[in-house]
Amino acid sequence: MSCASPSLDAAVELLVAAVRGGVQDIVVCPGSRSQALALVAAELERIGKVRLHVRVDERSAAFLALGLVRETGVPVPVITTSGTAVANLHPAMLEAHHSGLPLVALTADRPAEAVAAGANQSTQQVGIFGPLIQTTSLSAPDDDPMHLTWARSAGQQLAEAEHVWHLNVAYREPLSAAVPDLSARFDDVAANGDNGDGGRVANMSQLPGVPEGTPTAWPGSEGDRRIHTPHKDVRGLPPELAELIANELKQRAEAREKSYVQRREREIGDERTVIEIDPINWPATVVVAGAGAGPEAERVARKGGWPLIAEVASGARFGRNLIVAYRDLLGPNSPIPGLRDNIEQVIVYGRPTLSREATALLQRDGLRIIVVDTPQTAPFQPTPDVEHADMIRVLAFGASQLSSSDELFQLRREAERMLASWVDASREIERARSSDPRSPDIAASRSANLRDRAAFGRQELAVSREAITREMLVDAVWQHTWPHDRLVLAASRLIRDFDARVNGKRITVHANRGLAGIDGTIATGLGVAIGSQFGDDAKSQTGITRVVMGDLAFLHDVSSLLVGQGGERAPRMQIVVGNDGGGTIFDLLEVRDSADAAAFDRVQFTPQQADVAALAKAFGWSHRVARTRAELEAALTDQHHERVVIEVPLAR
Repeated sequence: MSCASPSLDAAVELLVAAVRGGVQDIVVCPGSRSQALALVAAELERIGKVRLHVRVDERSAAFLALGLVRETGVPVPVITTSGTAVANLHPAMLEAHHSGLPLVALTADRPAEAVAAGANQSTQQVGIFGPLIQTTSLSAPDDDPMHLTWARSAGQQLAEAEHVWHLNVAYREPLSAAVPDLSARFDDVAANGDNGDGGRVANMSQLPGVPEGTPTAWPGSEGDRRIHTPHKDVRGLPPELAELIANELKQRAEAREKSYVQRREREIGDERTVIEIDPINWPATVVVAGAGAGPEAERVARKGGWPLIAEVASGARFGRNLIVAYRDLLGPNSPIPGLRDNIEQVIVYGRPTLSREATALLQRDGLRIIVVDTPQTAPFQPTPDVEHADMIRVLAFGASQLSSSDELFQLRREAERMLASWVDASREIERARSSDPRSPDIAASRSANLRDRAAFGRQELAVSREAITREMLVDAVWQHTWPHDRLVLAASRLIRDFDARVNGKRITVHANRGLAGIDGTIATGLGVAIGSQFGDDAKSQTGITRVVMGDLAFLHDVSSLLVGQGGERAPRMQIVVGNDGGGTIFDLLEVRDSADAAAFDRVQFTPQQADVAALAKAFGWSHRVARTRAELEAALTDQHHERVVIEVPLAR
């Protein structure tokens, strides 16, 4: 390397190693201290080795990266400068932690002596995300070649990250120099003369300034189950200050270590916990699939012959065992309370968060509750006496006990009748609340009688002019979304409407349910759209991403509409905004009945009158208003606009 700028040389080693390790996307926010990383990322884009996404708002950038990770499963670094830029990543970092996603904050920092002296745009960035987020800090590079080895190793570990990670890298002036052509670095695996391992640092104890007792694994490496002790280069500082910094970091590391080990205690063991269940012994079982459950929940429910309660963003909302109207059947006013009351065992996948009915079920006394843990996320613990498992093995029907063939046949029939009772009851409720119009009188349309044909025409016109309700909106979006599309749902009222009514369909639905915040929904949708449409899956490349959100979620993230800047390729997207003038989700809470109406509207409902059309136009998006059934159908099937905001006025 040139050594004209050790900062640039280290940035090259880090990002080249990350891209060679499999990183496909890099998100960059402009800034001075991070210029070396940003310029190297631009060079990697120029030679076609990475997709580069530049955003001016760090919060939006982090959620864009989160959406990319959700769709692709590959770690994505977000590059920022020092100071408040780092703090703006926090919401997305927390969502990534609670969702078990490998989002990486790659933040530039001032060297230790500048931070200690209170230099401009400097703060304590190490540990800024608190005890939940693992942090590694690299000291400012100089002419020592070991700094390049540390940077290269950090890049490799970034590519292998399995969970959220903060990689904080300090840089001194000169912060950059001319970036060389990096094409040759990708000619072969051993381009660095490192036999393919990049001269990897085996563990963190080889890094400078690491306090004694630091765990010896990098984040994401095999055996890593703990928060890593951040380190800071204290060389050149007064002994008293150096000791103070070291003690503070050690105490913070011990607290983070204790917290993380408690949550991961079960994961340290080498053997997986497998629970075997015979459906004969546990016929009154239901399978509950929450966010992050995946298709395994559907498979287990199908194999056991058990009802499946699958949230809309669970990845398991399909199959013949699906109970769409589970809220009605589990609720206090269930039309068939015996189904609810006879449940003896609940198997939980993912993290159910969308309904009070499912929450109440999991807190009911006398139930056996088994939670199948999701890798990389904190264990779900609805009650203290929950059983945890890594896998459920459903035995062959009747394998655990000796039975005559006649007894076995009768037990099978009884299990089938139990499941049929759930499914039939759910379908009856679904039919009763369908928003589909009455079937047209085809015979009247072909009648020789002019009056019959005119009546048919008036009927069809009336249907097309029906005002949109939430139910119509949800049903129409679901009906027009196919496996090659992507659906992203905000943490607004509408996701609960989807969950309460849409039928089984094997489509990809994303939602930020780790912390269920409304922030960053547009950016997350953009990340999902880019990851699906610009990836290797030919079918997904032809699809469209629909983001469905309320008006407050839209306004919260409206700056993320800034896309396609600097020649960057923008994906196909429809943003469907259910505009009811405020936060009607709070109307569903008990507080509305007890609070003063004016005060409730002021601080809970928070009415707004923003011009959605003007906002869309300002950022270069098309805009359509859908007030009727016909207008909504036309908007959802529109092939002429690549990016459109569909505003759907809804009654409060």
